[in-house]
Amino acid sequence: MQSIFRLHVVFIFFAATFSCYSQETDSQKNFISKTIEDYFFLERENIHLQLDKSVFLSDEDVWFKGYVYHRKEEVPFFTTTNVYASLYDENGNRIKDKLLFSSMGSFSGKFELGDSFKSGNYYIQVFTNWMNNFKEDESSVFKFSVINKNDRTASIKSSPDYSKINIEFFPEGGSIIQGTQNTVGIKVSDCHGNPLPSIEGEIIGPEGKSIQKVSLNRFGLGKFQIFGDGKISKASFQVNGKKVEENLPFAIPNGLALEINNFALKDKTIVKIRTNEKNIASFKSKKHYLVVHQDNKSTIFDIDFKNAFEQTITFTKDNLSEGVNTVRIIDSDMKQLAERFIFKYPEESLKLDIKLLKKGKDSIHFSGNLNYANTSISISAVPEQSIAINQDYSIRASFLLNPYLSKNQSNTNYYFEEVSKAKEFELDLLLLTQSAGKYKWENIVTTPPKDNNIFDFGLTIKGTINQTLADRKKFKVKLFSLQSSISESTGINDKNEFYFNNMVLADSTWVNFTLTDDKNKPIVLKLYPQILNGRRTFNKPFKIEKKECASIEEKVEYETPSFVNGTIMLEDVEIAVEKKKKLKYSNSLGNGNLRGYKVAENDQTDVLNFIRNNGFEVPTINGFSNTVEIYSRSVTTINGARSTPILFIDGLQQMSFDLLLNMRMNEVDEIYINAHAIVPSVNNNIGIIKIYMKKGGSGLPQKNNAIPFEIKNAFSKIEPFKNKLYTSTENRGFQNFGLIHWIPAIYTHDSKEFKFQIPNMGQKKVKLLIEGFSAEGQLISETRTITLE
Repeated sequence: MQSIFRLHVVFIFFAATFSCYSQETDSQKNFISKTIEDYFFLERENIHLQLDKSVFLSDEDVWFKGYVYHRKEEVPFFTTTNVYASLYDENGNRIKDKLLFSSMGSFSGKFELGDSFKSGNYYIQVFTNWMNNFKEDESSVFKFSVINKNDRTASIKSSPDYSKINIEFFPEGGSIIQGTQNTVGIKVSDCHGNPLPSIEGEIIGPEGKSIQKVSLNRFGLGKFQIFGDGKISKASFQVNGKKVEENLPFAIPNGLALEINNFALKDKTIVKIRTNEKNIASFKSKKHYLVVHQDNKSTIFDIDFKNAFEQTITFTKDNLSEGVNTVRIIDSDMKQLAERFIFKYPEESLKLDIKLLKKGKDSIHFSGNLNYANTSISISAVPEQSIAINQDYSIRASFLLNPYLSKNQSNTNYYFEEVSKAKEFELDLLLLTQSAGKYKWENIVTTPPKDNNIFDFGLTIKGTINQTLADRKKFKVKLFSLQSSISESTGINDKNEFYFNNMVLADSTWVNFTLTDDKNKPIVLKLYPQILNGRRTFNKPFKIEKKECASIEEKVEYETPSFVNGTIMLEDVEIAVEKKKKLKYSNSLGNGNLRGYKVAENDQTDVLNFIRNNGFEVPTINGFSNTVEIYSRSVTTINGARSTPILFIDGLQQMSFDLLLNMRMNEVDEIYINAHAIVPSVNNNIGIIKIYMKKGGSGLPQKNNAIPFEIKNAFSKIEPFKNKLYTSTENRGFQNFGLIHWIPAIYTHDSKEFKFQIPNMGQKKVKLLIEGFSAEGQLISETRTITLE
């Protein structure tokens, strides 16, 4: 009976001990998980640019399409609006800046080049103000080359520079550990950091004898295993007829060695953790955890050596997120002992089917079909033999790979085209040979980011009124721009300041400011307006990694295309000849039944008065109301409901009449009006008013005390693509660097199908570079060669 009692006591003791241990372990794991969640709590944007090509003549433009990605949600970042772009030369000098308007996760634009652009490399950096909240550099940088027409030499394809050979070692986990087996990645490159591909070397042991052979792949990467014995070993390669050797890092006595296999089994990841006899006791006395995470999403496993020098942890790939995942070993003191990166390929991607529909004399028509609806893609068309494109950048690398690494990787398209086990192995080798990740564990533990920098939504206009107002509450500042279809009003604060927030205005737009009292009477206004966020600075320095090499980079003279001076090729060309200065819009659709008026230059009357005098009822506006009402004087309904006309301004139908408030006739070029026109509609409309504004001026009303202001550093205007006109599309210059067409905006909406066309430039084959994403976050980055005959 006593023995049974003792057994119960022992059982209860162990159960209580296990329960406390389990609770302590769970508490520690929860703390690690919470620490990671806190660090990645703020949303992060990633931006990708597709350029129409990557090598330009100095008299061309650099066209681009941008894609903004929500890292947490793995979908387009629909709410991003303000994207800042800076153009740098190869010395890091900033040349130009732009503010780009992103809508539903994408934007487009161009940088103009010119004769001042010397032959060389240039960079576009894109960022948002929100990115300034983070310790890490979340901006994106894209490189392209320029060939000046007066200096047709360039270094487009770099030849190996053997003046210095770099041999770098990357022990898996971070260090070579004594007394155990270690996996070591190796990278061999030239002086400029370009890989030396497909060469074979050997590992030389302490006795000077070859231990094993090491083969490098096409990117100069390889790996080998070695037992850490505390002695000096080295790697030896024959490069360009010369023996090059480098000592391996010295094995350290304390630590953990990692070996991760993420590609052999389809659905599983195998992690081996090794230590030596000297360390096993210390590792058993303290809890250690295998942490697998991408941003805020984490999975944590217990590590228990169980009196063995090696532990194997196997988990399914359901624990991984698509893209780069970071594997860390963390102890109970929140110290990191090892780090490694692994990759999970996306399960779904955009798949595209393209068919040639018709080849005409002037244009070639295609149809496309995607496997997802609501997609946004861009297409660049270049000659089949083009050398003006490179494989360094892809949307997949911009969103799934580069954001987690300390530097952008080259040749990334290779890893995502025709994915196989061999490709998975090579991508894993690329991740093994990374010196460190972007997100340092010490930062994650100690300095979670704060949202000190706002998330921009449009422009903020601030104004200071330089006059005394008796009662600010009785005054409002009105902002009016017919050019941008904007009519807004705001109050005045105690500092005599006013703000207009979330404004979407194109660069060089003219707006008018008016100060009105509580009776809506314009008051003479003295003010100083400014745009607060038209230009933002990025708080991380722009750095270009330069290598000091003994040999001078060889430049090659290329045959380049020639352009017809002063001409461009438009998608659609329409030539109109104005015989006399008459009504310009009288023949426009629907204007034949309207009476047209050419407005005199000196007509300072109010537009609403003109409408009132031409058959419509326009009630007087009182107080702070910004609402304009216009009614027909005819009653056509049984219940006597008042009919309203329809209003067009510059061909666009307006949903309200509010833009007419304070508009003066001298802002208008022509007006077409008919108070009795019947409008087929269920909205009880009678009458049509069409207003065409004067072009190219501020349209400044003079008698309503409005203050004109030209908006500078606002959103870049979205211009339709215009190609250069080539003197020939058959010569080698065009085949090298020519551009057939650029299509930045193809949207499928609810349909999965779309059509597009390119000019017929007499090519037998065309190469299409296609990138984009769906609303659900699936990506596409493909190069297709299409036979046109």
